[in-house]
Amino acid sequence: MININNIGKLKKCRVWLEELPLYEYKPAKVLSSILETSICMSRENQKIAIEIFVAPRYYAFLGAEYVYKESNNLEIHVNVSNDSGEIITETLALPSDKVHLGISNEYAQTILNTSMEVFMKLSVIPSGILTFNIGGYSDYGSNQVIFKKVTSIIVRLLVSNIKNTEIDQIENIVKNEVDKPLTDI
Repeated sequence: MININNIGKLKKCRVWLEELPLYEYKPAKVLSSILETSICMSRENQKIAIEIFVAPRYYAFLGAEYVYKESNNLEIHVNVSNDSGEIITETLALPSDKVHLGISNEYAQTILNTSMEVFMKLSVIPSGILTFNIGGYSDYGSNQVIFKKVTSIIVRLLVSNIKNTEIDQIENIVKNEVDKPLTDI
């Protein structure tokens, strides 16, 4: 886990690359979509998770696993949890805000749409399968805006193929996404 502290005042972020936190849940349903790629790009499999808190109260926790598959498309899946997920402790959220394990139905479509939108803006779309399979959301601090931002960060880190040692690049991607206006990704 990498703590990112240089993204601005009252903004906190934790990044996991390859070694994801062990927060598992059984999906209640899966949302899926497919993007066509122009070329079959061979890439390494990757795992990425991001937990972010932006004052005054925005909070999101999201993780994904990318598996290379020789094809001409990218399958995107979002594992949606039951809305009665267990409570996660030791988070970046405010102590008064309960964080539930899983990807809420409320945010799942936003995650799917945002990932597709960001990939379409990028010049390179890897072929394979991208599954958003880790998540957490808070009672009061989570919303579509913060899940758009964290999804965009994950996609940009995935395409950049960043490793744990490239902390400056990770910080730059996180800071750039967090600093964008709330309606931008």
